[in-house]
Amino acid sequence: MHHRYEFTLTWILLIPFSISVSFSAEPEAILKDSFETGTKAPEEWQTGFNVPGVRYVYDKGRGKTGDRSLSLQKSARRYFPIAQWYRLLPYQGEKQNLQVQCEVRAEQTSKAIIDVLFLDENKKSLGHQWLSYIGAKESGESPVSHDWKNYTGSAEIPENTKQIVIGLQIYGPGKVWFDDLEVTLTGESAPVKPEKKEHAIEIPLNGETGEYLLITPQDKSDNEKPHALLIVLPGGDGSADFHPFVKRIFENALSDDFVLAQPIAKKWTADPKVVWPTKNSQTAKVKYTTEELIAAVIKDVSGKQKIDSRRIYLLAWSSGGPAAYATLLQKETDIDGALIAMSVFKPDQLPDIANAKQRSLYLLHSPDDKVCPHRMAKAARDTFKKTNVRATLVDYPGGHGWKGNVYGNIRQGINWLEKAD
Repeated sequence: MHHRYEFTLTWILLIPFSISVSFSAEPEAILKDSFETGTKAPEEWQTGFNVPGVRYVYDKGRGKTGDRSLSLQKSARRYFPIAQWYRLLPYQGEKQNLQVQCEVRAEQTSKAIIDVLFLDENKKSLGHQWLSYIGAKESGESPVSHDWKNYTGSAEIPENTKQIVIGLQIYGPGKVWFDDLEVTLTGESAPVKPEKKEHAIEIPLNGETGEYLLITPQDKSDNEKPHALLIVLPGGDGSADFHPFVKRIFENALSDDFVLAQPIAKKWTADPKVVWPTKNSQTAKVKYTTEELIAAVIKDVSGKQKIDSRRIYLLAWSSGGPAAYATLLQKETDIDGALIAMSVFKPDQLPDIANAKQRSLYLLHSPDDKVCPHRMAKAARDTFKKTNVRATLVDYPGGHGWKGNVYGNIRQGINWLEKAD
């Protein structure tokens, strides 16, 4: 995928953890900051990489409501490494959801991000999410310039979160200013569950080792009955960090007779665009494709569980979407259908759509998505339907990311795939 669609990689390693953080006096809002207090930087804000071609500016002459703002100004015409201002916030586990709003000013901005990262008690990453995207929507489009504009975003807080890191980031060239940042916690109390160490299952593949995580029903009394199998390709870097969220999908969106497998993306190169390589996109350093990994996972799971060969499905989002399309469109595959959310569709990089005539495609996409354009989902639906492939597109509000009734939306999609003739 184009670098504009990729998630942040490993920037947590740059954060010194000796920072002291004071609690917000308000029980709901854990941070309200207009950056008015500080000398070389606002109080409790830090900078990330010292990136060549990037200026970290504590702008004392430009603000939305006050006199000051935080700015990132990049002249280098490359997207990595990422530069960012960041701040650590404590989390007490009392709310399930996080919401952010921020005033942003852009000047020829190609790509900037408001990001949230979740850490456990050992300061290990539990995953992260882009909350807002500022810049060109896709490759070839012009950078954006606008006066102060309100950006918002939300995310579900993973279990075992103890710290939240808010990152104001710049990837590509341009200038961006941030002001009047507010971080709020909402939702019901999150249940505290004991942490269970997950171990990846290894499978030999083309002289390398593929890995996946497996979730099976707790009730083993009905193991003689064949199970449906859902294979999940997460977005972002496709790592095991997404497993807490994937477990909640298993618990809240699937019927009791499902088995779930989560392949883990192998970091083949330093290039963050190489997450789920396919037959048409692989580079010289890639020893196996995602299509081959999925086939190997299906074979291995089928040796451990009784699987119904007519009920094997894919769930993928964002950077996982192109590989899901490629797998669904193989001439020979065990996949019966796919649910693809908030991703891109590039038919010139895919096998023949007609290969999927006996399969189904369920698309889940927000018309407000500024990262992966909604028109691509519509093009995918129309292209598949023209080839007499069973396909549908369901919209949800809120922009890029898992928004609203997340598990209900996934459940609806899986049920639709299950009803295929």
